[in-house]
Amino acid sequence: MKNKLILPFALTALFAALSGCGGESANVIPEKYDESTENGSCKSNSENCVEFVLDYPVDGINFLCSSDSKNRFVTLFDDKEGVSTGACKLGDTVTFSIRGENDKEIKLGSVKLSTLSNVASSTSPPRLTLLDIAAGITGTPASSLNPNDETVKVAMRFVKVIQAIGLKNNRITSPTDIQSVLITDNDRKGLDSISTSLETNDFKTAAHSDDEFNALFTPWLKLADISNADAFTVVQKLMNISTAAVFQPEFALFSTAEQAISAISGSNGLVGCDKDVCELTDKEKINLFGHFMLMTDRQGMTFGSGLQWRGKVDKNLSTIGTTNMQLLTQVRPVRMTATAQDNWIDPLTKSIDKNRNLGFKFDVDQTGSDPLIVRKGTLLADKMVIGTAGNLYKTLMGLSETYTPTEIDKERLGTWDQTISGTKYKGTLDLYKLYPVSYLDKSVFKSINNVATGENYIFPLYADLSFKFTDTSIKSVKLGVVIDRNGDIRTNIPAGVAANALTKPLTDVDLSTSADGCNSTNADGDVLDKFLMKDQKQVQQYRIGTVSRTFTKIGGVNPNTISIRMILADQFFGILDGALIGMNSSVKTSDNTSMTVGGALVQLEKLVAADAGTKPAISLTDSDNQKVKWANSLASFTNVYSKQNDSDAEAKEIAKLSGGEISISLAQCYSVKKK
Repeated sequence: MKNKLILPFALTALFAALSGCGGESANVIPEKYDESTENGSCKSNSENCVEFVLDYPVDGINFLCSSDSKNRFVTLFDDKEGVSTGACKLGDTVTFSIRGENDKEIKLGSVKLSTLSNVASSTSPPRLTLLDIAAGITGTPASSLNPNDETVKVAMRFVKVIQAIGLKNNRITSPTDIQSVLITDNDRKGLDSISTSLETNDFKTAAHSDDEFNALFTPWLKLADISNADAFTVVQKLMNISTAAVFQPEFALFSTAEQAISAISGSNGLVGCDKDVCELTDKEKINLFGHFMLMTDRQGMTFGSGLQWRGKVDKNLSTIGTTNMQLLTQVRPVRMTATAQDNWIDPLTKSIDKNRNLGFKFDVDQTGSDPLIVRKGTLLADKMVIGTAGNLYKTLMGLSETYTPTEIDKERLGTWDQTISGTKYKGTLDLYKLYPVSYLDKSVFKSINNVATGENYIFPLYADLSFKFTDTSIKSVKLGVVIDRNGDIRTNIPAGVAANALTKPLTDVDLSTSADGCNSTNADGDVLDKFLMKDQKQVQQYRIGTVSRTFTKIGGVNPNTISIRMILADQFFGILDGALIGMNSSVKTSDNTSMTVGGALVQLEKLVAADAGTKPAISLTDSDNQKVKWANSLASFTNVYSKQNDSDAEAKEIAKLSGGEISISLAQCYSVKKK
């Protein structure tokens, strides 16, 4: 697959979400009547072609597209992109199996592509999960991520087959690890050695006990090597991976008309007011609009930072964008912070706060302001949450323009509310899912969990981040962090640090990892309780990011690096609160300026090849091998306001925190370990 999965955000998010990127594709139509080695019935960037990404990176699963009765296809793993993909026509039913070299076959059921996506897109293809395939077997989606759910049980049995192939072929050393698994010619020969082909019904627990199911695969595979607990762990990991990404609204600053939502701005973002209906011509209403960046990590926790503007508009304005633009220059923005929560987009239902209990909360840094709460919304086509049931919603749902939305449709729409000084504000939310994460290849991400006994590992990786500000009057900060064995990133602040250590410091601040701060061999060392986040010394730590993917030598692009994304979102971070690192985003702050946050790659070339007990240097660069820039959205937009309101001294001080450079070094206590 040679097309990019996600376009740079310099293009509008709407374009990235709904259009193809052009260029050559690896999805070549095979010769007629051939047992294909290609991964789709259509080119991924062609009209009405839906490319899908498997949540498990398996190469060689056979599939049929219902619109093509003459050809067979296989999922292909792309080393460059780090994913396995397939493609069929829009509206197709995809039927999966694992075929032997001769007559044996393991039937895996069918999935209607319309349940994943009703739009053709090669730039942000939807994830096809093992639970989607399992639901095709049971006929019912999983009701909860629980090992007693029948659909989850079927997915677990599918996992056992994949993991057994991975163990047999030495692709994995642990039954709970996720690596690229290749179904080879030898596997297909081995499949022919089982006594009989398997029907979809054979995966159901009503048909076979666990021992009976395992026996169906002998002598080819040893499914007993993977326990039910192991299989469920893998299912959980995969569902977290399928949801983990960056989530961001793109507010309408320069739209020309609402129509089908401006193709220039992409969407209306987070907008609303203090009335039930927000009429553009109503000069008495108090408008509220906002922007944020959230990220979901590999533990399924979501956190982030944003800002909002609130005020009246004294002109007759024709679009939401022009209203927002006037507020942006006349009102100083207020910080919004989303501390880590687990009720963002549910991996099963794709709904925000699926139980409609508490909503997803942003704390607002303003006297008299209650939290802004996102009440509901559904991720459509694995791309967007839409706040209004207009043309864009209908397109993503595969509905006609004349369709009349029902109450069920309205329940899917993104909505929020907030009470400020006793007045209730409410509105709609449009946002995008960007830059989904993928598995972490063990040739680069060598962790204590995925290497064999006697091999060296480098994760958990204890390090220090050094933040410098473009405005040199602001003091530099060194912050201890750990990239844990699962690929998530948290702080590693030493004991005894004052709660206000980063609040307007007068000297450079050193919060680097302490001499005894590397607890990589202790089960409680690098991975903390995901809600409490306190280390062994009862020091409060903070969740700040995740590794989005690895780049291998085989892939040929940025070899032996990991891509990281981070958001520092807590009042503890003081002058760094709201810092954005590695987000690959460009957000327009006015008609001629933008806040740009480039990528961030940790260079591990020397560390990957290092001996146990050594500590070669690592570095942090962007994709052009230049220094990494970080940014702060609140400070950047406050700078826009400050230029129009020169007398606001506090705004000038906040604007100084708009960003700078960041580097990384290994902690003093760190060294490569041997398992």
